Amino acid sequence: MFVKPFRYERADTLADAAAMLRDADGGAKVLAGGQSLLPMLNLGILDLDALVDIGHVTDAGAIGREDGYLFIGALATHQQVARDALVVSGQPLLPAAIGWIGSPRIRSRGTIGGSLAHSDPAAELPLAMVVLGAEYDVTDGASTRSVKATDFHESYFTTTLGEHELITRVRVPVLGPGWGWGFAEVSRRRGDFALVAAAALVRTADGVIVESRVGLAGVGERAMRLGAVEIAVEGATAEAIGERVGDLEGLEPVTDVSATAAHRRRLARVLAVRALTDAAGRAAEAT
Repeated sequence: MFVKPFRYERADTLADAAAMLRDADGGAKVLAGGQSLLPMLNLGILDLDALVDIGHVTDAGAIGREDGYLFIGALATHQQVARDALVVSGQPLLPAAIGWIGSPRIRSRGTIGGSLAHSDPAAELPLAMVVLGAEYDVTDGASTRSVKATDFHESYFTTTLGEHELITRVRVPVLGPGWGWGFAEVSRRRGDFALVAAAALVRTADGVIVESRVGLAGVGERAMRLGAVEIAVEGATAEAIGERVGDLEGLEPVTDVSATAAHRRRLARVLAVRALTDAAGRAAEAT
């Protein structure tokens, strides 16, 4: 495929990258891990004037924990996050979700910020972040703002990120006492894009659910929380979750070459129940 010539620029800091984006005036894309951007470029899907490489910014991939939150730099790779001791102990849903992403090569090069900015509606990380109640720090080089994951992901590959902005850091609440997690996915092959994926967090007391969060990816234009299901399972035991979850008739999945809308809708219920049940079981073990 013929690729239109473009300008390559290498940023040493995220502020430099933001300045380069401003200079390009909407005609630039940010290159981090490149696991989604480069294939799109090679296929001629993108038409850009400049490519701003932030892969050499040395201080943008740090992972820390403070005041009940994990702080994950946007350039941390999937593999770094999945193996980090602070993440594994503080929010094990993230390593579980990352384990479904692509292949070891993709996980070793793909970045957290890149995946979230790409905002694929079938991707695991936006789903996990929406369920976790994460927030993203976004900068244009002059100022920084914080955006909730639920507000950031708008539609198919569409976010609230401005043309001159990039994600700098992700803030994730640490899993507290009494909480358990669950993640379930069906894809045509392990590592393929999800036909449907489900993520859940559950807090139990005296053997029943007192609080839950559950969401789906692959069944709409963005990852979504299932508020009605969260209300329905309150007070249920792990064994009774399946009885409380309805048919999720409000979902509007699409039919494509991989699956029909009806198949995705059936998978959505099965996987939501599975993720919630696993989360409730882990919560019970933790109390």
